[in-house]
Amino acid sequence: MVIQRSTLEFLIIALVLGSIMAATLWLGHGAGVLFLVGWGVAGFIYLKRQKPRKTGSDDIPPD
Repeated sequence: MVIQRSTLEFLIIALVLGSIMAATLWLGHGAGVLFLVGWGVAGFIYLKRQKPRKTGSDDIPPD
């Protein structure tokens, strides 16, 4: 079974926002802020570790 990219992105966003909402409701505003900062740091690290995508112009050798 293959999950489409848009569905996967929706599930990840729902997970992030749901965990922040749950932490805020049950543990207080401080925990919600910590979850928000934690997800932000994790997302930043994930984006920094991804390899840059090649575009079509990168594959064409210069003249």
